[in-house]
Amino acid sequence: MAFSAERLAIALDRKGMSARKAARELGHIRPDLRITNAYISALAKGTRTNPSSDVASALAQLLGVTVDWLLGQDHPPQMSEEDQRQQQKVREGLAELGVQNIAERMVGLSPLSLEAIDKMVEAMRAAEHLDNDPEG
Repeated sequence: MAFSAERLAIALDRKGMSARKAARELGHIRPDLRITNAYISALAKGTRTNPSSDVASALAQLLGVTVDWLLGQDHPPQMSEEDQRQQQKVREGLAELGVQNIAERMVGLSPLSLEAIDKMVEAMRAAEHLDNDPEG
């Protein structure tokens, strides 16, 4: 089965990674591969379609998916129960603050992104000298 440009683009987006950032990270964990951001971008756009098994494996590892998924052969991995609880916690908090539309747009974000949102809200509350109690 052919490499899926669409799935690579989805995985990059879910991780909040540009092709440049992915290439930089891969350079640290797999310097032997020398994967450029232009190559990753071409794979994500479908203009390059046949990465080596080493490249596909490295991309899958970096993006937290399986090689089979990048090849279009199975479904994306399910979020862990902890990640689901974190997502629900942030969603409920945003709904309570009257920003339901933001909560709804969070669907599909990675656990890393959800944690970042939670931290941003806490930082904003601290900057405005609000207590840590969302009810306060």
